[in-house]
Amino acid sequence: MARYKVWPMASAAFSDNPGQCVKDNYKDSEFKRQYTVQCDIAKEDTCSGFTAVSHSDKAIIISLRGSRGALQITNEVIDELFGPPSPFVGGGGVSKYFLDGFTYIWNAGMKDDFLTLKNANPDYELWVTGHSLGAAMACIAAATVSSYKYMPPEKIKLITYGEPRVGNSDYVTAVDTLVPYAFRIIHAHDLVPHLPPKGMLGYYHHKTEVWYNNNMAVGSSYVICTDDEGSQCSDSTLDLNPKDHDFYFNVSTGFAKQGCAGYNPYH
Repeated sequence: MARYKVWPMASAAFSDNPGQCVKDNYKDSEFKRQYTVQCDIAKEDTCSGFTAVSHSDKAIIISLRGSRGALQITNEVIDELFGPPSPFVGGGGVSKYFLDGFTYIWNAGMKDDFLTLKNANPDYELWVTGHSLGAAMACIAAATVSSYKYMPPEKIKLITYGEPRVGNSDYVTAVDTLVPYAFRIIHAHDLVPHLPPKGMLGYYHHKTEVWYNNNMAVGSSYVICTDDEGSQCSDSTLDLNPKDHDFYFNVSTGFAKQGCAGYNPYH
């Protein structure tokens, strides 16, 4: 159920008031803080995320925001395609842009707030989520928490939406061990999960993929692929559509900019 309940949190990261979305979706909750930092050479390109707690679910939440604007996407692609993967603490290499973005946010207060929330709620699990760029940073965040043993792997749940390939095969192997509960939700012909192309510069996906080859309305069917690159899921199609990247669970990824009330069918 966690992989559905966190979807509004992935969208909430796009909002300037994510605390309202936390309140809208969890009966007993606490919003901690939002963190926004410059994450490349362009001043207008920022990376962002927030921390919160759902006491009703006994879960600490880390959510990372996706890309904003064509310039930021361009800078991401340049870093991925023309720069070697950066070493990751848990093993392997990852996109420098994704790693830098996460690290800036982590050091801007997210790490300290996460540890504060963890110490205040020692029996809670951790939910980490994000869409697009946010999904990539979420993967790195979950693996980082596990690598440093801030929480045991079995208490970490990674749920992402429209996640691009984040790192090389050694990183994928590390993630599969560090974060055994990891679901990459993919909508139909979403282009972004196919970037960079499989194997290019050594990039691959970690498991597990949940592929909705439909509009993702309530009750829609899906396929689960437990392999790192499951051939029966989104890898089975070459008919890609960038528009599918902007709609998950039959709503726009940016719906939370207007608040989250009534947008979680699994609430």
